[in-house]
Amino acid sequence: MKRSSFHLPATCAYAILSLWGSIATAQIDNSTPEWKKEQTRGQMEDAAAQAAVKTVKVPKEVKVNVEMDKPRGVMAPWVMAVQALVSDAHLSDPDVIQLLRSAGITTVRYPGGRIADTYHFSAYRPSNWQGLDHPNVGYAPTNDLGSFSRFMEQVGTTIFTVNYGSNGAGTGPGDPAEAAAWVAYVNGNPTDTKMLGKDSAGNDWQTVGYWAGLRGAAPLPSDDGKNFLRIQHPTPFGIRYWEVGNEVFENGYFGGEGLEEDLHVPYPKEAKENAKQRKKNAGLAPEAYGKNFVQFAQEMKAVDARIKVGVPLDKPLAGQINRDEWTQDPVTGKYQQNASVSVKEDFNKGIDWDKGVLSTACNQVDFVSLHWYPSDTTQDSGYKDLDSYKLLAAPQDTLRAILAGLVDQLQKNCGQRARSIQVAFTEVGVAPYVKVPEQEEVVLGLFAADLYPQLVEYGVINADWAELHNGGFLDNRNKPGAPYFGMQMVHALMNFNDALVAASSSSSMLSVHASKRADGSLGLMLINKDAKNATTAKVQVSGDKLAAMGMRFDYGKTNPPDVRTVRGKAMEGLSNSMSIPMPPYTATVIVIPKAQ
Repeated sequence: MKRSSFHLPATCAYAILSLWGSIATAQIDNSTPEWKKEQTRGQMEDAAAQAAVKTVKVPKEVKVNVEMDKPRGVMAPWVMAVQALVSDAHLSDPDVIQLLRSAGITTVRYPGGRIADTYHFSAYRPSNWQGLDHPNVGYAPTNDLGSFSRFMEQVGTTIFTVNYGSNGAGTGPGDPAEAAAWVAYVNGNPTDTKMLGKDSAGNDWQTVGYWAGLRGAAPLPSDDGKNFLRIQHPTPFGIRYWEVGNEVFENGYFGGEGLEEDLHVPYPKEAKENAKQRKKNAGLAPEAYGKNFVQFAQEMKAVDARIKVGVPLDKPLAGQINRDEWTQDPVTGKYQQNASVSVKEDFNKGIDWDKGVLSTACNQVDFVSLHWYPSDTTQDSGYKDLDSYKLLAAPQDTLRAILAGLVDQLQKNCGQRARSIQVAFTEVGVAPYVKVPEQEEVVLGLFAADLYPQLVEYGVINADWAELHNGGFLDNRNKPGAPYFGMQMVHALMNFNDALVAASSSSSMLSVHASKRADGSLGLMLINKDAKNATTAKVQVSGDKLAAMGMRFDYGKTNPPDVRTVRGKAMEGLSNSMSIPMPPYTATVIVIPKAQ
């Protein structure tokens, strides 16, 4: 995969921009003819059975249909992604870049989640947290913006989350001038004399050329505190995606102590008083964020008009309490149950936030970002262990509901502009407080393998697995985990700019995704979600003539990978009509060339 260029052909770029309003919307809306046509009677019966009982067995045979002449979505260059933290001491380990390439990763989010709203790129230090010393964040010395930019360039690109919550002194909110200076450093021209102005604390952010000149300069013999930004890179990096703030909806407006730094309203001396002083405070409201976002977007785009600026939204699920059942204590780092949720006040929290932001800021919003951490646990384990069955159903079940709610909010609040607003999942993964039994770890890989093609089909342009060295992707010795191999299977299925094509299965226990690759070959992914039972996929392919030989990749409970790689092997007897044996808990990718 070539990684130095991320330019899409005009037709592909248009498809990504318009996919959300056309193809993806049709897939989400279960009242459309497309949905009704694709869902067989067997699928409907299977879905009903799945909702009624704890588990469903995969049938002995499953019918799979693939239509190579019906494209369903193009993989954007930024989809295959992970989140990196500035506190990650292993981010710059020598073997990380090659591991990311082997998994097909092209994008690394920076500087992380909650860290972003206390992070200051020009000083490489955090401001304080809610009036206190910043908790649990030791910035790794090699993860400053200059070092990360060099690292990122070898992987592909990034999505940056700029500081909305705090200024450098921790005495007030994040400032658009600081965000504009960050854009100038990354994308600016050293000869640009545009003034960035002063921030609310009186700090002069100089000119675009000042920051771009730092990027291109050599380190000074005597460090003035900015040498980490002098990386001798005169050419702009051309980073396109910039998010303003991380999970701003957790700033305390809906109650509690507040999980996200937001100094647009001062914090009381005691954190236990947060709810009294900050809950429903107009300065923390979604409309206030939307108004402030407009200023951020305008000042950032004044530096580089080509960038896309996005807002974080909450999951817009009607009739559900969207606050996490468990929350992390910002001081101890321990997870604890949150028993302070009010059904009356929090019932539609996500919808309320999204409506307020979009109705205020839609004209400046280029993309929206969601975070999704499935967290179902089993009753048998005392609600501690992962419910593997529900997790594997989530890419077709829960995800559909989330995106249907999002489409509804975009259409209601943004009108025709909704068609041009892109969607990113800047954090995805299994909630970190959920225990994954060792014998079930493979489920995380199967989930990742199923999730990413599903997101591509819905038109999502970025999905960052959280996190690089947490959440199962790599451990602290850089040993790959199940999500790594799941994404490696997606990389075997397709590259960016390749198109998914229509594919359906007669059972929800066997997922199917198919791609038409740049060379005309078919990529076929099958995922058996049954932990105990094998099946045979009876595959019919139309739209092109296939060769008799190809390559097969298997990852699963009975098909462990090599230390770092799922190895492919030659496969014979392929055709447009074939039977594929599928062991339990297994993902299989078959790549079949066109017939000559």
